[in-house]
Amino acid sequence: MEGVISTIKQNCRRCYTCVRVCPAKAIRIEEGQASVVAERCISCGNCTMVCSQKAKAYRSGIEHTLALLKGSEPVAALLAPSFPVGLAAPPENIIGSLRQLGFTYVVEVAYGADLVNQASCDYLREHRRGTYITSACPAVVEYVRKYRPELTDCVLPVVSPMIAAARAVKQKYGEQVHTVFIGPCVAKKAEIMDAQLADDVDEVLTFVELGNMLASQGIDPLRAQPSLLDPPYAGQGRMYPIPGGLLESAGIGDGVLDSCLIVVSGKDEAVETLETLRKEENESLLIVEALMCHGCYSGPGVSDDEPTVERRRKVAKYAAHTLRRQEEGEIPGPDTAPPTLDLHRQVTPDDRRSKPPSEEEIREILRRTNKFFPEDELNCGACGYPSCRAKAIAVYEGMAEETMCLPFLVEQMERVCSELHVPWSNLRDIHRHLVNSEKLASMGQMAAGVAHELNNPLSTILLYANILQRKLKDREDLGHDLKLLVEESQRCKKIIGDLLDFARQSRVRIERAKVQDLVGSAVDAAACYLPSDPDHKIEIIVDANPDLEADLDRDQMTQVLVNLIKNAIEAMEGVSGTIRVSAHPTAQGDRVRFSVSDQGSGIPEAARDKIFQPFFTTKSIGKGTGLGLPIAYGIVKMHSGNIWFDTEPGVGTTFYVEIPMHRPGAERSIQ
Repeated sequence: MEGVISTIKQNCRRCYTCVRVCPAKAIRIEEGQASVVAERCISCGNCTMVCSQKAKAYRSGIEHTLALLKGSEPVAALLAPSFPVGLAAPPENIIGSLRQLGFTYVVEVAYGADLVNQASCDYLREHRRGTYITSACPAVVEYVRKYRPELTDCVLPVVSPMIAAARAVKQKYGEQVHTVFIGPCVAKKAEIMDAQLADDVDEVLTFVELGNMLASQGIDPLRAQPSLLDPPYAGQGRMYPIPGGLLESAGIGDGVLDSCLIVVSGKDEAVETLETLRKEENESLLIVEALMCHGCYSGPGVSDDEPTVERRRKVAKYAAHTLRRQEEGEIPGPDTAPPTLDLHRQVTPDDRRSKPPSEEEIREILRRTNKFFPEDELNCGACGYPSCRAKAIAVYEGMAEETMCLPFLVEQMERVCSELHVPWSNLRDIHRHLVNSEKLASMGQMAAGVAHELNNPLSTILLYANILQRKLKDREDLGHDLKLLVEESQRCKKIIGDLLDFARQSRVRIERAKVQDLVGSAVDAAACYLPSDPDHKIEIIVDANPDLEADLDRDQMTQVLVNLIKNAIEAMEGVSGTIRVSAHPTAQGDRVRFSVSDQGSGIPEAARDKIFQPFFTTKSIGKGTGLGLPIAYGIVKMHSGNIWFDTEPGVGTTFYVEIPMHRPGAERSIQ
C-alpha cells in the first residue's frame, strides 16, 4: 500500500525522533532505518516537522496541479481558512498570485466550514444524547478508524469542510471544474484517496508546496496584483483553524464552561482524549472537537518562519476583520447552503490494532536487554517509546529493534571495553587508526604505480631542461623561465621521491640502535631547516636517555624525527623559541617514547582529523606535499607503534611516537 509519507533512507540517522512524535506509532525500525508503515499511518505529518535530517517527505501535489492548470478545463483553488499564514504576503496578494498561476476560481474553504456547521447542528438537534467527535480533522478521523474503531459511530457523519467546499464549487460552476485544496494539512492528501470522496478534490497542496510552485513559475506573491475571492462567500467558518473555532462558529454549546464540550489540540491531548473516550449512548450529550495539530495554522504544511502565536493572531485578525467588513456591507455577506448539496459521510472502521503479547512474552523481550526487574526499566524514552514495556510490545509487533535501547547499548559497550581491557575513551582513537591504516594501504599501492609511471618521463624533462639552461645561458629573456622550469621539475622529482618512500614504507630493517645517537642524527639532519635570520632564533634542545637502546629501522625512524622537527620549525615561522626533542622509556619500561614539542601557533581545529591524510597540508604552495606525516605514520605503524599529537592554539604542538623497545624473536631484516 502506497502511503502519503515516505522515508529518504540516505538521510535517516537513527535518532528515533519520528518514533517519539508519531501518535499512531506507525514507524518501523529495520536495520536502523525508520520507515513509515502506510497501513498504520494517519498522515498527521508530525514526523516531517521534527526530522532535522529531512528524512521524511510527503507526497508532492505540485506536478499534478501544474498538469491540471495546463489543461483546457477550469481549475478552482480551495483556500483553507488558515491561508493568511500560508505565504509571507497579504491575503489579497495570495489570491492574486493564485490567479496569476492559472486558477480560474479562488474560493474559501471557510464556506465549506459554514456548510459543515449547519449540517452538524441539524444532526445534533436530532441526536441529543451520546458521544460525538467532530469530523473536520482527517488525522483524528483516521486515528479513530484505525485505533479506536469502536468509536467510528461517534464521528459526526458529515464530510470535512474541504469536501463540502469542493462539492459546492462543482454545483455552482459545473462538474467539469477541477478542484485543488491548498492548506496546512498533510492528512488532506490521504483524505482525497478515500473511495467515498475520490471524485470531490483532484489534488492537495500544502502552503509550503504552493510557495515552491510560485517560485518555480517566477511569481512573487508580494508583487502579485491584489484580488478578491470568488463566491460562494464564507462567514463564521473562518474560525475553524483556531482550537474551539468549530464549536464557536457553529454556536454549539455554552462556551468554555459547558461541561458537554471538550476541545483538545495537539497529538498528545488528542490521543489521550480519544483513548479514554467511551460511548455514552444513554447519557447526556458530549461533543469532542479534536485537532492533531495545535491549531490548523501550525500544521506540517506551514512554513515555520513565524512563531505559532503570531500565526494564530494573523488568522484571528483576518477572520474578525473580514466578518466586520461583511457586517458593514463592504464585501458580500455569507452565502446560504444549497438545499440539494449532499454532505453526508459514513466513517467505516479500519482496525489496525494488533493482538497484544502475553506478559511472559513482554518479560522475555525485556530480559534480552538486561531488564530483569521493574527497577531495570528506566523508561528514558531514548528509543522513541514512552516506556520500556511499550518498546517491548513494539519489538513483538515487528515495529522496533531490541538494539534501539540506548542504556543497554552503553552497558554492552562498557562490558566489551572491559573484556578487551581498552578504556572506552580510547575506542575513537583506535577507530581513527584503523581508518587511517586502511587509507594509507590503498594510497601506498596507488603511489607506487603513479611514481613508477611518472619518474622516467620526468627525468627526461629535467635532463633537457638543464641542457636548454646551459645552451641558452646567454639569453637573458629566457633565463628566468628556464630556471623556473628546472626548479619546478626538481620539485616534482622530490614529490615522486616522497611517493616512492610512501609506497616502500612496508619494508623495515630492524637493528639494535642507541636511541640518543638516533635523536642526535635526526637533529643534525634537520638543522639545515633552521632560519638564518638573527632576529628569528630557534634553539633545538635534546633530552634523550643516554643508555636507552631499541630494536628499530635506524634510517626510517631518523626520517620520522627529521620530518617532525622540520614541521616544528615551520610551525614557528616568525617566532623565536625552543624545540624540545625527547626520548625516554615509558612507565612500563617496554616501549620507547619520542616527542617533538614546538612553541608555534598550534594545529587548527578543522585540520586535526586530516593531519595524517596523504596530500593534506596547511603549508603554502611549493612548501609541502602533504606526504611527510603520512609517511611517518606508516613507518611508525610498521614498527608496531603509535603516533599522536597534543596541540593548543597559541601555545604549541607536541607530537609523540611510541614503539616497542624490544622485538623478541624478530629477524634483523623483515619485510
